[in-house]
Amino acid sequence: MTVYETINPSQIRMWCEANGYWPACLPGKPDRVRIGGNPFAEPEELELLDWDDWFAAFEARQLKFVYDPVQGWCDMQSRNVRPD
Repeated sequence: MTVYETINPSQIRMWCEANGYWPACLPGKPDRVRIGGNPFAEPEELELLDWDDWFAAFEARQLKFVYDPVQGWCDMQSRNVRPD
């Protein structure tokens, strides 16, 4: 499995839209961004966000987008994680 990571908004949006995913957040918490439509994520109730608001929260929380283009898997992780 080849996994990629990016913080590039165009790349993230293009990949999500091509795979049927959409920008979301936890209800009433626009800073707690998620990827809607992701079958690999925990089932959660989500609110739709526009991409500009989603990317603002993504950047403020210093996240990176991690994905496998073959399997369609994706996740978000902190950019601040340091290897042991």
